[in-house]
Amino acid sequence: MIVDKKNLRIGIPEMVMTALALLYVIGIRTWFPVCAVMSDTVMPCHWAGEALKALSVLMLVLSAVHMLIPDQKMKLGMDIPLIGIGLLTMFLPGHVIRICAGAEMTCRSTTHPWTVAFCVVWVLAILADGLLIYSNMTKQRHQRPQRSGT
Repeated sequence: MIVDKKNLRIGIPEMVMTALALLYVIGIRTWFPVCAVMSDTVMPCHWAGEALKALSVLMLVLSAVHMLIPDQKMKLGMDIPLIGIGLLTMFLPGHVIRICAGAEMTCRSTTHPWTVAFCVVWVLAILADGLLIYSNMTKQRHQRPQRSGT
């Protein structure tokens, strides 16, 4: 069996992370895409959009895997790279890869603000998940063992 159902605990932050990643995968392709390629002119934001599409799929896959892992220590260990991916995604358009200079361009007026908003909420969900896991682990460490049979 791949997933041990009795040890599987899916928390609300994990569901939020996965749902946000799914919405971002859909959104970067439909609701808030970068500027369209005009005839033979490829705008600088095109490459930012391609990288965001790839990162959105990575966010979705890793958040789904994170949700299905039963081991709490592994989940806590995955939270750090997930935060890094979220921060990279947030700073990619406009900082790592140029986007168009005009304020009226789609990449600057729509894609960039939506990307930042999604990533901030996604990173906050990961932080909440990490704090919940850490607090559960410390509670379990400080509980007295139960005596049996006496």
